[in-house]
Amino acid sequence: MDIEPNNLEAFLCELTRHQRRLRGLVRCLLFDPRDVEDVWQDTNVLLLRKAHEFQLGTDFWAWASAVARYQVLTHCKLLGRDRLAFDLDLIAMIAAETEQLGESIDERRDALQLCLEKLPGPQRQLLEMRYGAGTSLEEVAGKLERPVGSIRQTLYRIREALLACIERRINLDSVS
Repeated sequence: MDIEPNNLEAFLCELTRHQRRLRGLVRCLLFDPRDVEDVWQDTNVLLLRKAHEFQLGTDFWAWASAVARYQVLTHCKLLGRDRLAFDLDLIAMIAAETEQLGESIDERRDALQLCLEKLPGPQRQLLEMRYGAGTSLEEVAGKLERPVGSIRQTLYRIREALLACIERRINLDSVS
């Protein structure tokens, strides 16, 4: 990698600043969490290899997200006939939409994080059990010894509360 130390430092700052967003883009385009991690890591490795190609002062996100999209497409081609792989045209369409949304996705994700922190512990634990661990509703209900319908309704209420909180945060941020 032929890149001056000052340029490398600036490049690494940009790469670090965009990590969450890059991972989010890859997560939007792939189904399997293991694939997301693999492609995200491969994207970072490729970005580091191509650091000398990036022109400081230009739009890092546009360049890095294009590299990430190509990595996703390459990965999907390798998956071949896997039934869980999205169609390549659909991936391109989702990637374009994600890029258009750009910073608003970051803003919503940050608001979500703040709203999640405000939730009472039991509600956060229920969300983590259901979505973080990927546990089915039936398994969650069994672990908590509650009816499935009760768990479904509680999750619905939590999601509604989170949505309202996110919208309040975004409106507060846009006013200030």
